[in-house]
Amino acid sequence: MPEQPTLIIDGHLDMAFNALHHRRDLTQDIYTLREREDPKPPGPSHPDSLRDRKHHESPSRGTATVSLPQMREGRVGIMLSTIMCRVQTPTAQLDDGQRTQAAAHAIGQSHLYYYKALEREGQIRFIHDVPQLDDAVAEWQNPDETTPVGLILSMESADPILGPEQVQWWWEQGLRSVGLTHFGANTWGHGTGTRGGLYANTFPLLDALAQSNIALDLTHASDLVFWQLIDYWQGPIHASHCNCRALVPGQRHLSDEMIKAITERGGVIGLVFAEGMLNPELNFDTPDAWPQNARRPMSAVVDHIDHICQLTGNCDHVAIGSDLDGGFGREMAPVDYNTIADLQRFLDILDRRGYSTENVEAIAHGNLLRFFRQAWS
Repeated sequence: MPEQPTLIIDGHLDMAFNALHHRRDLTQDIYTLREREDPKPPGPSHPDSLRDRKHHESPSRGTATVSLPQMREGRVGIMLSTIMCRVQTPTAQLDDGQRTQAAAHAIGQSHLYYYKALEREGQIRFIHDVPQLDDAVAEWQNPDETTPVGLILSMESADPILGPEQVQWWWEQGLRSVGLTHFGANTWGHGTGTRGGLYANTFPLLDALAQSNIALDLTHASDLVFWQLIDYWQGPIHASHCNCRALVPGQRHLSDEMIKAITERGGVIGLVFAEGMLNPELNFDTPDAWPQNARRPMSAVVDHIDHICQLTGNCDHVAIGSDLDGGFGREMAPVDYNTIADLQRFLDILDRRGYSTENVEAIAHGNLLRFFRQAWS
């Protein structure tokens, strides 16, 4: 392994969701965030308060592990981070759904303008094209504590896009990757936990996305939707945060046939750092049976990388798509993980498992760099 920390691209984070839904100031050190979120005794929030100011916290929050200072510490210098809001009746487990597409659109706008506010502060920098991508890579060769984290803007569930006529506007705002579906059935089709396919109104949207050269993210597609998209879509495809169904049961994961379909088209698969995606004793389709604490270490992620590399014959199609703090916190992250800075230690685990320096760098950043350079060329 090189002596200097390696640039890491995280292919899936939900930064705006965490900032707005969980009310986190992601410019702060993670330990400051944890102190703020420690349970407080009942009573007024300030001695001068005239009333209690209590708010029910989302069950998906968990203990924070991702913030911009820790990303800089771990040289996670580029991220795909989401605009994320879906049309779905809120449930006890998924409390962030919206009942109408107009509401999802509004939430999506708030996520977009959160990123714009961070860019104005110098905390992040949007990446729109190959020259800007190359500039970000060069800047992260010798970063400091003020170096902006590069943002490739993605969308998890396309409900915030009101229709095909709005795609060009989203492209102009910086959107470069879209996953049509998420949990349940939304405006455009069926996602995780369902058996249906795409709706008829989705195909004009796909045509508009193709004209804008936005990459299609196949994560969270139902099985039928996955194969419909493979058949219809001719542009760049990837799976930003998926693991292997051969190792962990459940429709949320990719079957070997799906993995081959993505990689044969030049796609890259980002591996997820979550107990529900790593524990072979669990089935993602029955979340009521999940434990409340993680059991697997980061090396369990390498098992999924091994599987894809063996299936494809090389290391060209795997990356990190951690999804850390994406509806879970430290409690359901790997047991040897504390903050996102520990992704550097994950690269050491790859090294110990026999991956060459070249392959470690490909997994850390090289494969996603190649994917977007080709997509934008």
